[in-house]
Amino acid sequence: MTKISNPTTSRKPVFIGFIAAVILIGIGSFMLWQRYQILIESRQREMAGIIDVVEQNIDQSLKYSYSAALSLALQIDENGEIDNFEEFASQLVESNPNIDAIETVPNGIIKEVYPYEENKDAINYNILEDSTRNEEAFKAIEKQRMFFAGPFELKQGGLAIVGRLPVFIKDKFWGFSAVIIHFENLIDQSGINELANEKYRFQFSKVNPVTDKEEFFLDGIKGLDRSYSEVIILPDGDWKVYIIPVNPDAPLRSIIPVIFLIIFLGIAFGWIIYNAMKQPVILAEKLKEQAADLEQSELHFRTIFNQAAIGMARVDSNTGMILETNQKLQELLGYTDEEFRQMEHTAISYPSDKDINVQLFKKLCRNEIREYNLKKRLIRRDGQSIWIKLNVSALWPKGEKPTSHIALVEDISARVQAKKELIDNEKRFRALVENSNEVILILNDVGSPIYNSPSLKRITGYDDLKNFGEDILSFVHKNDQKFVRDKLKLAMRNHGTPISDVIMRVRTQTDRWIWMNATITNLLNEKKVEGFVVNLRDITEKKQAEINLMKSYDFVMEQNKRLLNFAYIVSHNLRSHSSNLESILELYGMEDSEEEKENYIELLNSVSKNLNQSLHDLNEVVSINTNIEITTEKLKVSDYLDKTIEVLKLQIRQKNAEIINEVPEDMVVSFNVSYLESILLNFITNALRYSKKGRDPKIVVKGYLHDDQWVLAVSDNGIGIDMKRHGDKVFGLYKTFSNRSDSRGVGLFITKNQINAMGGDVTVESEVNVGTTFKVFFK
Repeated sequence: MTKISNPTTSRKPVFIGFIAAVILIGIGSFMLWQRYQILIESRQREMAGIIDVVEQNIDQSLKYSYSAALSLALQIDENGEIDNFEEFASQLVESNPNIDAIETVPNGIIKEVYPYEENKDAINYNILEDSTRNEEAFKAIEKQRMFFAGPFELKQGGLAIVGRLPVFIKDKFWGFSAVIIHFENLIDQSGINELANEKYRFQFSKVNPVTDKEEFFLDGIKGLDRSYSEVIILPDGDWKVYIIPVNPDAPLRSIIPVIFLIIFLGIAFGWIIYNAMKQPVILAEKLKEQAADLEQSELHFRTIFNQAAIGMARVDSNTGMILETNQKLQELLGYTDEEFRQMEHTAISYPSDKDINVQLFKKLCRNEIREYNLKKRLIRRDGQSIWIKLNVSALWPKGEKPTSHIALVEDISARVQAKKELIDNEKRFRALVENSNEVILILNDVGSPIYNSPSLKRITGYDDLKNFGEDILSFVHKNDQKFVRDKLKLAMRNHGTPISDVIMRVRTQTDRWIWMNATITNLLNEKKVEGFVVNLRDITEKKQAEINLMKSYDFVMEQNKRLLNFAYIVSHNLRSHSSNLESILELYGMEDSEEEKENYIELLNSVSKNLNQSLHDLNEVVSINTNIEITTEKLKVSDYLDKTIEVLKLQIRQKNAEIINEVPEDMVVSFNVSYLESILLNFITNALRYSKKGRDPKIVVKGYLHDDQWVLAVSDNGIGIDMKRHGDKVFGLYKTFSNRSDSRGVGLFITKNQINAMGGDVTVESEVNVGTTFKVFFK
């Protein structure tokens, strides 16, 4: 006989029902935990985004303050004085809303401040002797960079932050260039007041350097639950900025109804399984109870819908009419639920944002996608627009006819505004860089360019310097490369300290050299830079004016020297001739013999001819040195050398001389035609005239470039010159170095004057019985 168990007392349905309830509650609890973590992470991301904006705003404000302090410091001369402090300081304060006052603090004593009236009580206050204020001042000196002290009560009244930039003159501490930022101004610049809302509060703190305790400066939040907060640390002032949710446990409270719902559903599911295991009659009786349970479940879902932390709406997918909305969406847009029910969902969209939303909605209705999200604008009832993040999901089974969909609306206006302000600030800074007359370069730690401002193209012709790679110094004149390399090494050792007045020559894209003044600042440790910042200013015109001035000075000194030498020569030569004439005339008057008188007349004639020749030579020298409008033109040297050889063809043949022409075809110089012909004729004539007896003359004429300067070398194998005896007299007037009767000592003197008059120079190398080489250095 088989025993039939009582369905009301059997343990199997109870066990299975219990297991089913536990599994469902476990799954629901896991999903609920995941939802809770998503809410927490979403809030943390939002807090992190807001606090990042605050950090960027404060960092930007401090950079502007640093620029103002640095600008003031650069006005301090080597004597520690500032000209027109009042005028310069007023320009800095009025052009920079981030600062409220600026002051100079030589030796730690406040001496000058602007504006004066509001801050005059701080004059002569010695911050280094005040134990409650000096620790952060000494920190700035030690680190040799700007440090922001405070907030604290100022001597002249008011809560403020003081940024002190230590100034060193000749490696000796001079004092501070300081800026004052009222605490309210810093908070306004940070955007804290605009970013704070009903969800979050901010707190600003700093560890007091005297008491070593953390002090808080914003009203409203005295204690901090750091497990629910985000914090940024600002090393420039050792500050902390906290963002704290007003309701830390809001995510937990938002899921409490769901917790009860999951527990309820789990128990209900277990109960259903329990009853499913019973007889069909009992199951049928319980169906009514389950209907009641479903109504209760709907009530719970409705509660969740209305208490959601973001806006929610259910929309008819066929008509586009809004079916229902939750309290958050009503508060966000200012409409009641009844008003929403009479509107299409596109009625609240910003006009220019409708198309993309409609296109995605059509794809959703065609079952091409199951959900979509986008950022768009909605129009509030008061006409204002807000930015939202929209998430739309279908509520009908996949592949079936559309019925309705749900839209989740999250207000992101604060984030969009903060991002816009950041972009605007970046655009303003970029506009300053791109339109500056200075070239700004950023070099990495090995000297390779990683950034250049657009002004590089305007000044040098290069689009960028990346083609130079690590050989960036090839951009610099080779005579300046060691100087620039030493300055880079100095900047490497002095982080954050500008190395100024780095004067160099830079090659443009058209191979033209321009003069530039550079300032090098080592910002390798700055995360947003990580390189050397090089500011280059074109000073070509100024430098050229200096060079021309020095050339004019040298020219005048050389002319004076020549005039003195020429005056000596004229005096000496004319005195010699006049003495000869006087002596001959005196002897002529004393002589009675007609024959002797005839001899004296012949002597007078000879002396007169010599005097005439001297006057002719001196007149030629004068014409060279006084001709200030010498015409020049581009001359091909090889053509004029050929012409000179042709003129001297007879002498060359008579001397059986060999002339070797090694002047390149591309040797073209800017010179006077007559001077070039005279120089070539004089050098080659001298080489033929002073050839060594018994040796055929060999004359080599070469042309070559030396330091971008054309050089003409004329070498011979003649009798040579004793340079030890006559080296300093070779180009002197009437200086001869042979026994030839036709030597007058005028040719080389005139040749040197012609070369010097054209801005060139000439040198000589010679050895007796070996030969002589003259080198002409063209300008």
